[in-house]
Amino acid sequence: MKDTGQSLGHDGQPDKSYLARCQKTLRSWGAPLSGWHCKKIYDVREDDWDAPLHVCELCGCTKVRYVHVMTHPDYFEDVSVGCICAGVMEGDILAAKERERLMRNRSKRKRSFPKRKWHQTPNGWSLTCHGEQILIGHSRHNPERLGVKYRGQCVWTYKGKPITNFLSAAYAAFNLVDPIPEVLP
Repeated sequence: MKDTGQSLGHDGQPDKSYLARCQKTLRSWGAPLSGWHCKKIYDVREDDWDAPLHVCELCGCTKVRYVHVMTHPDYFEDVSVGCICAGVMEGDILAAKERERLMRNRSKRKRSFPKRKWHQTPNGWSLTCHGEQILIGHSRHNPERLGVKYRGQCVWTYKGKPITNFLSAAYAAFNLVDPIPEVLP
């Protein structure tokens, strides 16, 4: 299918041919047509602004940045789709759009977070956020490693790797300050 298969009518709902195409694909998989819910949503360009976009597994759209991972109790695997397909699968376009809006806003906040006015300290950097202090500092045991402390929580890794630079430390701090909201069923 083409990359821009997701089309909405004037009422904000998918047009009938788009809806029929999505349902046809679900039928061909032997998957339920309704009763899906979003398990999680993620940004494929969270840290790499040039990362390739995702291909929607339902409609084939190649321009999906915010991936909605859909699950159903009567289907054997999750399906990773774009916003409109997620709305079709769960029967609530507005809920899918709201999830995506929240992720888009969080992504903008994350991108600007390292550019905030961090204060140099003898051991690293500090920033006050939401009335609380964030500290980024070097390890006493390994000066090449950085750690982040916020509200009594300390982290020494970001995305499963040791923190070795300010940008990774700032992103780790952002995740403590502004975690990805859980998707409610």
